[in-house]
Amino acid sequence: MKLFSLTFSIVLLIFLAGCSKDKDSYKNYPRPEWVVATPEAYPNSFSAIVSIPGNINTYSEDTDIVAAFIGDECRGVGNLVKSEDGTKRVYYITIRASDTENRNIVFRYYSSRLTYLYQAKTQVAFEIDGTYGTYDSPVILDLEQI
Repeated sequence: MKLFSLTFSIVLLIFLAGCSKDKDSYKNYPRPEWVVATPEAYPNSFSAIVSIPGNINTYSEDTDIVAAFIGDECRGVGNLVKSEDGTKRVYYITIRASDTENRNIVFRYYSSRLTYLYQAKTQVAFEIDGTYGTYDSPVILDLEQI
């Protein structure tokens, strides 16, 4: 009987240790209200056609948001375009800047389902009338959680 109790106790401890709380916890964010505050102050544009990586896109919803920032200022908000069968999801973003803009663009993505906020690891130089990606070959953002 002692052997059974000891064995049961060990199995129970191993089971409970496996049920410990995840060490990787991520901050949840409320849905951001990203808008370009003063588009008339930025006469130049840059077009970006981007998509979300597959591991995150699995959780995507139509209410997700992609936006482009220069510094901490929102300079463009993405419009979701889906293929007829819904398997392809890309965001079209018109990014605005002044004539003398020399800072890089950073993309951010908000997942409505997960309530996570992501930021692209790669920054992009603003180029007047430039294009970053196409519908047939959108740039897949390399995202990390903030």
